[in-house]
Amino acid sequence: MTFLKDELALKVRNATGREAPAKKSVHGLDQLPTNVLQDIDAIYQSCGGLAVFAYLYHVTDASFADVKEYLGEKGWAHGVVE
Repeated sequence: MTFLKDELALKVRNATGREAPAKKSVHGLDQLPTNVLQDIDAIYQSCGGLAVFAYLYHVTDASFADVKEYLGEKGWAHGVVE
């Protein structure tokens, strides 16, 4: 499954200035690499929480619930359906 494609991939590229890392290339959400943290901040500022959710779900091996909880902790979960 190619999760980030078409319009969403373009939004991520425009927000971060680079392509998203490979699918499921990051383990968990506890210690995200600096480049991923920078990406999610830029994506949130440019596109909102739903795009950050899609990006993190694509890049990490975290579950749907874990990504949603992570966004909730940051206050970015609005727009992400239950």
